[in-house]
Parts: sequence; C-alpha cells; structure tokens
Amino acid sequence: MTSAPSSRASRRRILTIGPVDLGPDVRIETTVMDSIFQALGAIAICPAGRPIEAVLLAPTEGGIEDLAHSADAIRRLDATVLVVLVSDDAVSPALAARFDGHVRAPVDDRSLTRLLDGTSDVPAPASTTPPPAPAPTPTTAPPAEVAPAPQHDSRETADPPTAPLPTLPRSLEPLGDTDLVEAMLHGPYGVRPLLLQMVTQKTGWSDVRIEPEDATGRGAAIRFGGQEFGFLLAAPASCEAVRPWAHWMARWLALDDAQRELREMAFQDELTSAWNRRYLKEFLAESLVEARRIRRQLTVMVFDIDDFKTYNDRYGHSAGDTILRETVRLLGSTIRDGDRVCRIGGDEFAVIFADMQAPRTPGSTHPESVEAIARRFQEQICAMRFPELGLDAPGTLSISGGLASFPWDGQDGEALLHIADQRALESKRRGKNCLTIGPGARTRWPEHE
Repeated sequence: MTSAPSSRASRRRILTIGPVDLGPDVRIETTVMDSIFQALGAIAICPAGRPIEAVLLAPTEGGIEDLAHSADAIRRLDATVLVVLVSDDAVSPALAARFDGHVRAPVDDRSLTRLLDGTSDVPAPASTTPPPAPAPTPTTAPPAEVAPAPQHDSRETADPPTAPLPTLPRSLEPLGDTDLVEAMLHGPYGVRPLLLQMVTQKTGWSDVRIEPEDATGRGAAIRFGGQEFGFLLAAPASCEAVRPWAHWMARWLALDDAQRELREMAFQDELTSAWNRRYLKEFLAESLVEARRIRRQLTVMVFDIDDFKTYNDRYGHSAGDTILRETVRLLGSTIRDGDRVCRIGGDEFAVIFADMQAPRTPGSTHPESVEAIARRFQEQICAMRFPELGLDAPGTLSISGGLASFPWDGQDGEALLHIADQRALESKRRGKNCLTIGPGARTRWPEHE
C-alpha cells in the first residue's frame, strides 16, 4: 500500500462541517459533511493517494466550544489533517489554540491555499470584547451516586494511550478516546465492549450493561440522530446518573455504525455483496498472521464460472448478474463464519477458508475438510436452477477452480493466490468442471467420483 504524501502542498481535498461560507473562487475539491461523525468516517477510509488535507468548521447552535471538541477528535484520528475554524467571532487564546487556523468568512481561494501550504498570513479576527467570565460554580453538589459526565477535552491527559488495543477482557487500566478509535477502525467487536468498560472504570459502578429494553425504570435510552441502541443500566446507579453516559455512548455507537457502513461500502462488491479484491488482500494477510500464531492451516480457492460470457451473450446481462449473486449466496451457505468469499474479477472469485476454530466436521482435518466443502459446492452449482436460462436450466452451470493451502503450498498471500490461480487454469485445460486440489494427480472430477 502506498503511503500518504508527506507534503501538504500535494493534498488538495477538504471537508466542511456547518455553514462554512466559501467564496466563489475556491477551486479546491470540497465535500460538505452533515456531522463530525460523518467526517471522521470519511477521514478514516480515505485512500492514501488522495488524503483529506483539512476540515473547515463553522459554529452552529453548539458554539465554538463544541467545535473544539470536534477538532480534538479529528486530530486524534489523523494528526496530519488541518482543523480550521471559520468564524467572524473573536475567541479566547486558549480556545483558538485548539485549532490549526482561524479565518473569516467567506473563505477565498488565495487565503485557503496559503493556509494549506503553511504560509498563511491571514490573522485571526481581532478580539473587541473581553473574554466571557467563566460560568459560576454550582452551589449544590450532585448526589453522591451521580458520576461526572464524560469529558472530551484532549487536555485532560498529557500523553493519551497509544498502545494497541488488547484482547478483552483487560485489566482496569485507564482507557481513552484513542482506544475507542482503535477499536472502531480495527477491532472485531467495535466500540461497545470498551464503552462499557470505560463507564465501569470512571464510575466504579458494577454490572454496567446495554439492554434492548428497560424493565427496571433505572436505565437511560441510548439514542442519537434517530438511531436507538438500547438502554444503559448499571448497579446501583439511577436513571439520572446514567443518562449523561448514555448520551456519550450514543454518539460513539453512531460513529461506529457509520464507520462500519463506510468500510463495508469500500470493501464490498456492490452487485453480489461479496468482499472485493482490496479486502481479500488485507484479510488474507491478517489471517496468515493468526494462522502462524496459533499454528493452524489456511486454504485459498480460486474459481470462475465456465463459459460465463456465453450465458451473458445468450440470456442477457441481467441473467448473468443473477448467476453471480446466486453463486455467492450458495457459497455463503456452505462456508463458516470465519471464511470469506471475494469477487476478484467479472466471474472470478476467491474463497479464504480461514475459520480456525473447531474442526468443520467431527474427526475431520484441514485441508481435507475444505476440499470436501469445495467439492460439495461444485456439485450444488451444477444442480442450480435459473429461470433466466430457460428450460435447460438444470445442470447448465459448472465451475473450474484450484486450491492452495498454507503452509504446504505457500507462506504468504500472494504465493497462495498465484498457486490457486495456476491450478484453476489447469482445471480449465483438463476440460473444465473440475477442481485441481494439488500437484497434477490430485484432481477431482465430478463425473468420475
């Protein structure tokens, strides 16, 4: 994977949040985001060759203080992204320091370009009034059971945790936003387990949990932007005590959902809902690391549908699309949860048999169990019925494929895919409708078994 350009001058892509007033002469590519959550998702999945260079923030009803929290979140996710406040209002020096720049509206092309180049001479709006006095301290302390509301100010800790997210459960050591972002981007379970753990750490409550319904009357709804995530409950906390934590959780869970949706859009094939080639490479590399760690086997199968172009030409592309979707659906019903089906070409697919839990069938061993699954899938393809193919639909489809297994056939993903692809070509040369499992002789022919 190529790395992001090191020079900010080579980045010319920005996001805006809020009513940012851009002048008519601005030529830089600009995308309007509905919320900070959408912007964080876009930053997280942007391609390395076209990274987002800056985010322009304009105040809404939440005020500039809320924008400062947004700036902190963006900086934690990607410290190379400039966060610029667009406002005619004066701000205190402490608040201004939380942004990389402060410009007036409308933002013209010259000022924006100089700002992105790091040569800006645009002054921040001058302060004409003294900074507002701090809000008075409440005279009545909250009840003893009420925990302080979550704080998002990055100045709480000088050195936020940067260690990789450990496997849950983990000891009650301090967790922070960095851990949540890490779990969101790379964790298999998302942010939910860490959110519960962080509430437990910061409040001392026991039995912190999220339930679909609140039968006790002591829970608080976890709701944000029209999305509902259940109810937060904790012992012995009251509804009033858990409510601010429920609001905090809701924002992280909404962001987590948006991130997962964007990730799926980036890694899934739109037609068949199979994973795509980009996902294949990443998943295969990660699975091989795990296979080495726990000393397990892994198998890759590459196959395509024999004479697929003929079906497209004879019955139309709509029929061809149906064949591709049904092929993925059928294969998805055959494999296990840890396996993946990827579409890597028009009618070419790769299957990663990477479920490393218990044997697939009692007493079975890898790769024999995988070979049996591939063989069964091949037979089912031949028996599939497609109304789009007319009266001769039964038995008209077949596949040719090849299998390669770690560690016998290759030590890395590229080698396994190459060997599996070569064996798939060998299946074509042998007359199609067969699977080449291993060197030469280990070939499975449906009509001969």
